[in-house]
Parts: sequence; structure tokens; C-alpha cells
Amino acid sequence: MDAEGRIYLCTQGRLYALIKEDGKAKVVWEYVIGTHVPGPVVVAQDGTLRVHAADGLLHCVNSSGKQHWTPADVGEPLGWAAPVLDARGNTYICAYDGGLVRVDGEGKPDRHSFFRSRRKFDSTGVVLENVLIVGSEDGYVFAISLDENRGRNLWDHSQEFGYAGGFINSAPAVSEDGGIIVVAARNENLYGFAPNGAKAWNVRLPGQLLGSPVIGPDDHILIGVTQAPRGQKARGTLVCVDGNSHRIRWQYAADDAIESTPAIGDDGLIYFGDNSGAIHAVNSSGEARWKAKVESPVRSAATLLAPGQIAFGLDNDTLVVLRCSSKTLAPAGWPKLARNLAQSGLNA
Repeated sequence: MDAEGRIYLCTQGRLYALIKEDGKAKVVWEYVIGTHVPGPVVVAQDGTLRVHAADGLLHCVNSSGKQHWTPADVGEPLGWAAPVLDARGNTYICAYDGGLVRVDGEGKPDRHSFFRSRRKFDSTGVVLENVLIVGSEDGYVFAISLDENRGRNLWDHSQEFGYAGGFINSAPAVSEDGGIIVVAARNENLYGFAPNGAKAWNVRLPGQLLGSPVIGPDDHILIGVTQAPRGQKARGTLVCVDGNSHRIRWQYAADDAIESTPAIGDDGLIYFGDNSGAIHAVNSSGEARWKAKVESPVRSAATLLAPGQIAFGLDNDTLVVLRCSSKTLAPAGWPKLARNLAQSGLNA
């Protein structure tokens, strides 16, 4: 979403801008991309949009649906990564062959990678005070300075700073005071890192962590955990980890695997979907408030579109919006994927 309340989504090779009119979605404009877009639309601070398409082109479109600059060739997108923006309008792409590509505010990509790495950054990062925090496939979290012409990792990996030990595909979440960066790794652990990369804590959560963590106003951390024993139906659990003791406070059983990243509303309710096609609303004590069945698995992250409206993308190319009691996102913590409605990756 942008600051004017327009909703942006990609489906079937097109970027759509929607508004609500007479209780229904109305298409304001559509922009032809011509190929699949695996990741989300990202809104920059100036209102322009970034879309990374499967043909390797990064599109920049203005809020009227017009091309802002010629699509930049940045290479094939990765499955878990999304474009990340800094406050100056630069766009950072996790390169298919490793490292980062930077595209400036005029659409000009670096001729060489802005930052090189041996392994891929198949993760959506976040920008904290002009430092990009992003996970890698070698089990490390990187903190890359964006101040110079070439990126520089600020965390000393030789001293195991930023080390999680498993593939990191999730997006990080940051505590309200900025003192802890939370990431989920594929080695069945949730980690908390200090701003200098030192490991503060970890919690073992047996199962697959297929979504990303979010943090409530009370500093408690929420994430979906999926267990899929061979020959058995997958089981999904929403887990709440105490922000102080880092122990499990409660668990809520879903109907199937959870790949959806929750969103937390200003009334404390937690909204997420599961792969059975159920959408859940759970309170801060882990008690179900309601459950709605939809026609397709819900793997997308939740987002609040407007007062009383929670939205999800379904696997069958449908955007579904349900009534809810939340008026907006929780005012503190890290209440959704990429924190804000613009999904810009900026901690703002």
C-alpha cells in the first residue's frame, strides 16, 4: 500500500493498482510486466513502485501507472528475496549468483555487484540507519554499510558475529528499541543478535520456519512452525516466544503447515493463514478469536489495508479481504513483514 491507501499487487503478468469503492475492489490502472513476479511490490518514499520480474528486469512505476525509468536488467530473482530501498531511493537486489546489485534513483545498475559474496542472499533485508541487514545461505547474517560506492560487511564473521548456522530465508524483525535483530534459520532455531552481530540468544523450535518472525508491542516474538513427518499430514503451530526469557509462552495449533507471516493489529490480535485455506485471528494469549475458511492455501503474509480490513493473497490468484476488529497495525514492535505497509525494508 502507499500513503494514499492504494493497494498494489502483481498477478498474471500485470501490476494492478486498486482502491475500495462501494465495498468492492476497483482497478485504477494496470501496468503490463509480461511475466511472473515472484515477490511483493515495494513502495519507495517518493511513492514510486519497485517490481522485480522473473525475466530479470527491475521495473520502476509511478503512482499513476506510468514507467518511471527504463526497466533495469538486474538478473533473475531469488525465491525468498525482495527489493530493498534506502532513504536516497537506491534499490538493492539480492543477486542470483550471490551478493547485491544496487540500482540508483535513476534506474542505473552497478556494472559490477555492489557487494560480492560466496553464497546467495536469498532473504528480504531491512535497512537500519543506512546498514542493510540480510541473511545468507551460508548461515550468516550480514550487516552491509550502504554509505560507500561498494558495500562493506560490518560484522566480523571470523569471530562468529551474525552466525546462525543454517540457511536464512526469512526476513529479519527488529525490536522496538533496535537492540535485538531476530532471524529464523533453517536449522530449527530462532536467533536474536545484538546490533554489533553478537548472538544474544537462540530458541530451538523443532520444525520448519517457513515464514518470518514478527514482534508485538510487548516484545514477544511470533512465528509459524511446521512439522511434516514423512507419510503424515503437515502440522502447523503459531509459536509465541517471550521477549525477555526467550522461552515459549504459548503455542496455537493451525489446520496445516504455516508459511504465512502474521500481522499484528492495534487491538492485539494476530492474523495469519495456513495451507489448508484457513485464516486465523488469535489474541495475545494464544486463544482463537475466529477462523475463516477460504478456497485456497494461504501462504502470503497478512497485511491490514484499512480500518477493519485484513488482507491475504491466495494460491489461486485471489486477493481476499476479511472484516476484523483492528483499525491499523500495532503501534509498536515489528507488526508485519518488512514492518510497514509500503514493504520498503526501511525501519520507518
